[in-house]
Amino acid sequence: MRTMLRFPRLLLLALTVLLLTAAIDDSTQRFLRGFDILGAVYRQVLSEYVDEVSPDELLHAGVKGMLETLDPYAELIEKRENSEVDALSRGRYGGLGIKVRNQHGRQFVSYIYEEILPLSNLRIGDEILRIDGASLADENITDLRSLLRGEPGTAVQLVVRRPGVGDSIDLVVQRRSVTLDPLPCVTLLDDNILYMKISRFTRSSADSVRNALRRAFATSRIRGVIVDVRDNPGGLLEAAVALVDQFIEPGELIVSMRGRQPTYARDYPSREEAIDAHVPLAVLVNGRSASASEIVAGALQDLDRAVVIGQRTFGKGLVQTLVPLTHDAVLKLTTSRYYIPSGRCIQRLVYKNGKASDAEHLEDETLFRTLRLGRPMRESIGIVPDISLPEDSLPPVLRSLEAEYAAFHFVAFYNNVIRPRQIPDIDAEVQTRFRRFADSLLLTGEDPLLDAADKLVAQAQVYELGEETVRHLKAFRSEVHSHRMQRIDAMWPQIRQLLVREFSAQLYGENARILQGLDSDRAVQEARTILGDDEAYEAALLNAHAQ
Repeated sequence: MRTMLRFPRLLLLALTVLLLTAAIDDSTQRFLRGFDILGAVYRQVLSEYVDEVSPDELLHAGVKGMLETLDPYAELIEKRENSEVDALSRGRYGGLGIKVRNQHGRQFVSYIYEEILPLSNLRIGDEILRIDGASLADENITDLRSLLRGEPGTAVQLVVRRPGVGDSIDLVVQRRSVTLDPLPCVTLLDDNILYMKISRFTRSSADSVRNALRRAFATSRIRGVIVDVRDNPGGLLEAAVALVDQFIEPGELIVSMRGRQPTYARDYPSREEAIDAHVPLAVLVNGRSASASEIVAGALQDLDRAVVIGQRTFGKGLVQTLVPLTHDAVLKLTTSRYYIPSGRCIQRLVYKNGKASDAEHLEDETLFRTLRLGRPMRESIGIVPDISLPEDSLPPVLRSLEAEYAAFHFVAFYNNVIRPRQIPDIDAEVQTRFRRFADSLLLTGEDPLLDAADKLVAQAQVYELGEETVRHLKAFRSEVHSHRMQRIDAMWPQIRQLLVREFSAQLYGENARILQGLDSDRAVQEARTILGDDEAYEAALLNAHAQ
């Protein structure tokens, strides 16, 4: 009887093995078939296509097309682009030590790192026209990193147009080893609140944060800490974990990774003794806080360890792994999702066939709870702040000037023509200069109202509406222009503040710009108010997300 019962079980086991083997064989066959077809297409195009095709370009197009069906983070990084990997993993790279801003297809030097500034013959505001003989306009080059970065000691030939200088300038600029500063500003405010601006999470940022905190707590009676990760796009997961580690007791789960392959599953608990596990803490975020920044904000929020202030974060809960390939290439591939202590994944977008849909609109209404206070949290919408602040809404004239980086271009022009050694007095003379600058064709044409008036005049002439009509429209356009200048005068106190911050940045660096803006920064002032009052701090935690 026992033998008869065992036989169906053995038969079932055999059938299961056969089915699994068939599935594996089918998967393997489809893989090999796809690989053969890809190789055959590649060979045929290279040998038979009517025009000669570059093997490298064809390979890149094929890989790019394949990866575009996944998500925007998957990419092939070749040897010449590995400076990006170095910048992230080591916090340094070989290059010119500049930031470049793309404005209407034109490339401007927007920042020169402080360690490089005394050594560089570039200036802030320079428009880059050519790199090693290649015209940026003719060849439609927008991503300059691969052209500007390289081995320290090598040179780049540039042609630039400098503000206040008529002719273009030929420059030979030396590449150097550039260190990225993950902490552009650390300062103790006058109420003994420590402010820390973290711009990126690199290999060196953990030590930078740890050392800054130790110095501050050793020399001052710190009443609270503000961690500012606004506009921080992320970086290394380990660096974010190390920052949270400074504020919580050992053994607390900070973040977990889960992927399709067990290789990519990992928990990250706190390991170090906290520098201070009880000091009141605020984290400032906005819509450009992403990835590692959201781990910091979300973990501290889930552990009820910090008040999060600002706007909802970007919502990137996907983890990329750098997979080494042959020929010194690296594949950056999404291999897992990360989950913060409450169990939620904050990934906001769902990708299918390369197209994104907003997970916020899905029907999943799962609620998660913070670990100490049990506050309700939702998944898939980024980090929602405990205290939400509206984004700064600028009056139209300021929005127009900021959209065209008027303060940046004016200060770059002023610095090249006047060459001040310190921030000048923003007096009536500077105001007159700025009015003339704002009245230039470069900026006037970008004012939406003026632009509409210009189009009206042009269309009236095209349709031959008559001299009288055109005259009236031109008079209207002149009146709009006059009102624009009046609005600039009315907004001068705010414009003056923008100019002071821009002069600070261009003359002294990013730290000076941040310091100039702290007193008028609404999120910083909100954090100072809460951190300076124990009852307000507890109330902010308890009342957040109340339902």
